[in-house]
Amino acid sequence: MTDPTAELVATALDYPFPRPGHSFLFADGETLALADSGEAALGAKLAERGVAPMAERTAVLAYGANAAPTRLERKYAPQAPDTVFPVLEAWLYDFDIVYASHFSSYGALPATLMPSPGTAVIIAVTYLDSDQLERMHETELSWQSYVYGRLDGVALELDGIGAIDSVHSYWTRHGAFTAGSGPLALSEIVAKRRRFPEATQEMVQGLARDKLAPGHDLNEFVVETASVQAIRHERSLALRDGAYPFDHPWRKILVT
Repeated sequence: MTDPTAELVATALDYPFPRPGHSFLFADGETLALADSGEAALGAKLAERGVAPMAERTAVLAYGANAAPTRLERKYAPQAPDTVFPVLEAWLYDFDIVYASHFSSYGALPATLMPSPGTAVIIAVTYLDSDQLERMHETELSWQSYVYGRLDGVALELDGIGAIDSVHSYWTRHGAFTAGSGPLALSEIVAKRRRFPEATQEMVQGLARDKLAPGHDLNEFVVETASVQAIRHERSLALRDGAYPFDHPWRKILVT
């Protein structure tokens, strides 16, 4: 493979991308560890930088690339400098993080939420001001693969803040990817009492390749998906066949 081609494959297979394993303040592309992530301490940090207080921010689940500093830096480069928001580690109960039934713009099979009674997963929550939320919508909703809404009646325990029962999130509009027996959980996401089988990005790409382009070299399959929009769209449409629907009784879609 040429170097650009190798980079395409490496980026897709790196999903959901490294994250620091603790709460942090995302500040102009930097990841600043938070010694105290309580609301008072966060308020003071935000005030020091002259940005919107916690009361003017929306709590949004981040369970895939949106919890990874390298991807946040790419997303918010158009708003730099002065892009500052907290990213708080959290336990989400009775859900798991599974693969969605579409490909991202860089060829990965991205994540989505799925109810899973008894399971607990470590995710993150971003606290976004209105401009930051608008930018997140641009990156998450432009391909018509996710919707944005509010989940009520959830059990979510945030580092430094404690329990909340309502949060905003993105989730798949087309369902979760299945290999015939149900959703597949992201093996990189730490979970307790997981019910769904786990898979790495490379494993799930292989399953998608076997379904959509049997016999293709896996790297070639990933490069085609990442580099040709028409192929990516066609393959995403094909993945919807047999997709596992997202079904949560207290969800309210706000933006499609």
